Amino acid sequence: MKKLLLCCLAAVLLAACASDNVEPPAKLTNITNPTLKVQELWTRSISGNNAVMRLNLVPASDGTSVYAATNAGSIYALSLADGSILWRTKTRLPLSAGPAVGSGLVVTASSSGVVVALDPTSGKILWQSDLAGEILTVPAIGPGSVVVRTTDGRIVALASDSGKQLWKSSYDVPRLILRGAGDPVIADRTVYDGLNSGQLVALNMDDGKQVWAATVGTPKGSNELARLADVNGVLAVTGDAIYSAAYRGPVVALNRSSGQVIWSRDISSYNGASADDNDVYVTDLNSAIWALDRSNGAPIWTQPVLRARAATVPVPFGSAVVVGDLQGYVHFISKKDGSLMDRERLGSDPITAPPLVVGDVLLIQSNDGKIGAFKAQPKGG
Repeated sequence: MKKLLLCCLAAVLLAACASDNVEPPAKLTNITNPTLKVQELWTRSISGNNAVMRLNLVPASDGTSVYAATNAGSIYALSLADGSILWRTKTRLPLSAGPAVGSGLVVTASSSGVVVALDPTSGKILWQSDLAGEILTVPAIGPGSVVVRTTDGRIVALASDSGKQLWKSSYDVPRLILRGAGDPVIADRTVYDGLNSGQLVALNMDDGKQVWAATVGTPKGSNELARLADVNGVLAVTGDAIYSAAYRGPVVALNRSSGQVIWSRDISSYNGASADDNDVYVTDLNSAIWALDRSNGAPIWTQPVLRARAATVPVPFGSAVVVGDLQGYVHFISKKDGSLMDRERLGSDPITAPPLVVGDVLLIQSNDGKIGAFKAQPKGG
């Protein structure tokens, strides 16, 4: 029997915003004294994607080029300097996740279960591997292998030189889940991934054997809808800790070696967490932005003005954290106190992909395939 998938947050908000039962997005007010000067470097439009499908098509960069994919099957390489198109490859696949770049590969995946690896310089397809299962997670590229997660609960490692399967780990998937799955992360030959059951697991990268499993989200309630506890969002791996968030909470810090909980904070989030040297940043289910102390999870500030705007995971960028929203706005929020520093707009289409920071450049991709590059500096600096 097929698993039932629940599209939530941005996808539901976009599909049902005309309904009287859905809270309208908070109105934006002018930032009268912006403390940040944001400069648009360039924008480039590639063919659009379907937001309602809750695809996970996100930009990636190797520091020189920007890579992006479309649901229609095209993969692009753009110049980070000016946005010019370096190459375009047509795969004829319904691409749904990625791309990722690293170890001499650009890798993306399709909703039909095909993983595609390309040469980052030429766009030549190097190999394809059919996993026969929908893929909605960005592949993780590590030494000698590419790790992919399917929606039916498999975590699969493929040889980076051939696409041949190296190992597979399988996990049960609850009957009712949020549409999507957690992107795997590779660090120090360990694969970390969040599960729809509410667990976060660590796997040995060499053979796929489980090192530890920790419960992040605990299913609660009398029915399947109330018991949703998926760990679908971005994982932040910094130092000896990994930071994660679950639908209906909490946000946790775990020891990377043992999986033991360092601290837990009762905040629910669909899109995960990010971190810098001092703090952890989270967007909760109401689109309030939180900064938490990395050492103990204590709240430092909360910014609630983006309520019901389906804000992305906050991403540190200089003196700010940055989120995109369902109307194409990009919000720059002070790391220090949570105040609004500035605001830009990429277009009118939603932004569901997390912002990407490449050095001093911020990359934003909206669901209609528009990509923008920005720089920012303190006002008067």
